[in-house]
Amino acid sequence: MNMNLNMFKNDFKRNPAGNIALILFMTLSVTLVVAATIVVVQLTTSMTGMYKIAEPPHFLQMHKGEIDQEAIDEFTVSYEGVTSWQTSPMINVYGDDLRILGEQPFSLADSRLDISLVKQNTEKDLLLDSNRKVINVNKGEIGVPVIFLSSYDINIGDTIEYSSNGITKKFKVTTFVHDAQMNSTLVYSTRMLISDEDFVELFGNVGESEYLIETYFTDSGMASDFQSAYENAGLPQNGPAVTYQMIFLISAFTDILMAMIIILVSLLLVLVALMSIKYTLMASLEEEIGEIGTMKAIGMTHRDIRDIYLKKYKLMIALGIVIGYVIALALASFFTSHVSNTFGKQPLSIWTIGIPILACLSLYVISNHYCKKILKKIKKVTVVDALVFGKGFDQKKRVHDGLYKSKQIPINLLLSARETFYHFKGFFLIFISMMIVTSIMIVPMNLLSTLKSKDFIPYMGSSIGDVLVEIDIGENLENRYAALHDLIKTETDIKDYSEIKVVRVETANADKQWMNLRVGSGDAAGKKLKYIDGKEPIKENEIAVSKLNANEMGKQAGDKAILRFNGIEKTFFISGVYQDVTSGGMTAKSKYSFEGVKAEKYQLIVNVNDKVDIEEKAAEWSSEMGTGYDIQPMEELIDQTLGVVSKQVQVATIAVMTIGILMSAFIIVLFMKLRLIKDASQIAIIKAIGFTNKDVKKQYLYKMSMISFAGIMSGTIVSNILGEKIISLAFNIMGLGISELTFIVNLWIVFLFVPLVLLIVAASVTWFSTRNIKDYNIISLINE
Repeated sequence: MNMNLNMFKNDFKRNPAGNIALILFMTLSVTLVVAATIVVVQLTTSMTGMYKIAEPPHFLQMHKGEIDQEAIDEFTVSYEGVTSWQTSPMINVYGDDLRILGEQPFSLADSRLDISLVKQNTEKDLLLDSNRKVINVNKGEIGVPVIFLSSYDINIGDTIEYSSNGITKKFKVTTFVHDAQMNSTLVYSTRMLISDEDFVELFGNVGESEYLIETYFTDSGMASDFQSAYENAGLPQNGPAVTYQMIFLISAFTDILMAMIIILVSLLLVLVALMSIKYTLMASLEEEIGEIGTMKAIGMTHRDIRDIYLKKYKLMIALGIVIGYVIALALASFFTSHVSNTFGKQPLSIWTIGIPILACLSLYVISNHYCKKILKKIKKVTVVDALVFGKGFDQKKRVHDGLYKSKQIPINLLLSARETFYHFKGFFLIFISMMIVTSIMIVPMNLLSTLKSKDFIPYMGSSIGDVLVEIDIGENLENRYAALHDLIKTETDIKDYSEIKVVRVETANADKQWMNLRVGSGDAAGKKLKYIDGKEPIKENEIAVSKLNANEMGKQAGDKAILRFNGIEKTFFISGVYQDVTSGGMTAKSKYSFEGVKAEKYQLIVNVNDKVDIEEKAAEWSSEMGTGYDIQPMEELIDQTLGVVSKQVQVATIAVMTIGILMSAFIIVLFMKLRLIKDASQIAIIKAIGFTNKDVKKQYLYKMSMISFAGIMSGTIVSNILGEKIISLAFNIMGLGISELTFIVNLWIVFLFVPLVLLIVAASVTWFSTRNIKDYNIISLINE
């Protein structure tokens, strides 16, 4: 043991840069692997822990207007598999009626989320605080949803004033609400908690009454069948319906995306770490070929020699893993901050600590096996080759190409080009590492730019326009639609617009049972969406369906589908299958008018004339039309819907960029340190025949720049092609309605900024690493 430690100390002193770099690679890799594992475990345990206390519904039907509770009870009690149900009243209020009073008062008028005032439920669908305790507020107090904290400066102790219909009430913010089902901007709704007394005082006197009709089953998977039966029974359904699966996926979407990015980066880092181990180990074997020959000459077996090297690398790998694990645990709160903010505080459990340990052990076993595989090369080395000829493991072959006679290319550039071209294998570590580093930097950047772009709108089941106008579900829908039409006809700043009428019909699913299908109908229905099969509907007997609906129906482009509405059945041909993340991904589009079918919703996509301020125009229309309409610029719609998701991806992107730059610098330091040791005699010889120190430094600079540039360009191409497929696969696995995501790329960042930064890092580190070239000469080499 002491002998092994002494050997390790001596080797570490002889090559500190290479060994430290190797440990750093393992540390970095393990840190991210453990971090990704912690995020996934913490997300799972946090959601499980919160859902166990809060008990969100397995099926939720929102309804505006009056309800027939007896009819609901009669239907629900007769449905097999139902364990319990409840109806929770809400008061829908408008953001411009809510003002936060402080040094700089502001309202919630710009909130896209539908805001409701609610009282606490008694048994299920409970609203919790950050410690997962059921919240009970007193008269005059209010609980604000944590989802608002990412957009508004609201603090405990602030006063919120609500003024509507001649009634004004002030509430003191005493807690932040963790809502198990309305905790994402993808949901479009959120709840503020007030006391029972305040709720009774306001209900029916302000805002608009809405009900949450919630049902629980022996198996949450029964929700879809129950939804169809509920809707077909003609029960209250003046609002969207949500299933448990949708609640779970939408709630976890942001954190799953974060974990996905970390996992991707960590796996690539592990690959770089393994390559670094190989290069370091091979360089060490090349340098000590004489010692290896001596050990073989005195009778040591291949296994004995292998174990000498293996013990050293086992120790370094173990050291890197332990350090990485400790760092990851220390940073656990950073990686899981969004999980905690969304689902409440979750203490580190045995699973949070134990599963990452299993990941660490797996990495150790993989690295150990990889080292053993590399060290098998020792078996092929003979005593004569090692001691007489000094041959190592990587023999260069002399190349005759006539290129050396060129008088047009500067000699240093010429020598460097021939070296990198004909002996590319010796620079493979740099090439593949720079390719991986570039990929792990660009993929998150591309995802971020895609989520923030207006061009992401088609993935939300809508055509791109300047302003999106939606008429809220509720009473007097047709009157409000007519009023909007009057405004549109008289508005001179409108270039063009398209209308979508959303209706509910029936069709057969894959099991030949009737299911409900919500269809957006109109001349513009289905245009410019992201189709994965087929195309947009052109004829009146054609219909396009979302990916998730196609799966539910067991259909693909070209198939027939029977639609039932108003007591008749009509045959449609499925023109295409598109991607959609809205409405749970369950939508359809058709040009057919569906006359006589009651509209559930109206949507207008408006384009304004050039030089018209879109935000000002949207605000003007909102003010003129009043309540009952949702009028938003498309870009603001993206920001409010995916803003929280984008912020998390942005945090990950910045972290990945920092890691990528540092990692590229470490890789080049490691490579140059070992390469200069290996090339010591060659450097001394070329200096002896007349090349200056500056010439030698230039040659290394050219070599590293050329190989780095090749790796960076390859990484740029790979990240834009393979990256899309990886992200698309992840979305598909999550079941969010996207399976073929096309990156919306910022060309300046991807093709100029990132390559330039990495190239500057590579060149700078290479030039710095060659500062001791002046010490290489024939005399010192002979003395050694």
